[in-house]
Amino acid sequence: MTAFLLGISFIIHIITLLSLIIVWKRSGVADHQDLKAAKKEMEDILLAYTTEMKEENEAFLKELASLDNRRKTESHQAVIKGDEIPKEKRVMNQEVSDEIILDEEEIKYSPPINEEKETFGASLASHIISLHNNGYSLDDIAKKVNKGKGEIELMIKFHRDGQ
Repeated sequence: MTAFLLGISFIIHIITLLSLIIVWKRSGVADHQDLKAAKKEMEDILLAYTTEMKEENEAFLKELASLDNRRKTESHQAVIKGDEIPKEKRVMNQEVSDEIILDEEEIKYSPPINEEKETFGASLASHIISLHNNGYSLDDIAKKVNKGKGEIELMIKFHRDGQ
């Protein structure tokens, strides 16, 4: 009788093992198919995105070319009519430059003179760090530099981490 029960137990174990192997293989096939589907979907999305970018670029180039043609026509018409074209708007290509006569003042180049004096000061981060080192609280520093308390904490933390 014991041999009979051991035989039945052995057969049940084999059937259980085979069913587990079958389920494992089917789930692996499903995962592989899901991966293929996700990869295909990503490729489609990227293809659509690049196609859209290409169309936008082509439209931009057409608009740029039409704008350039319009400017050339306007400058040609102004030269033909004898109108004076301001220096800033002159187009200097071979056809137009032959028709425009430049004064001697226009040929000489002198760089623009900057009347404003450049002033340099401490950066915001260094100002915050110096206030913190002088013992000011986060609230006081935030009020002095007109920034949020979170920004001040972040700058001080970055300074500490950098050292």
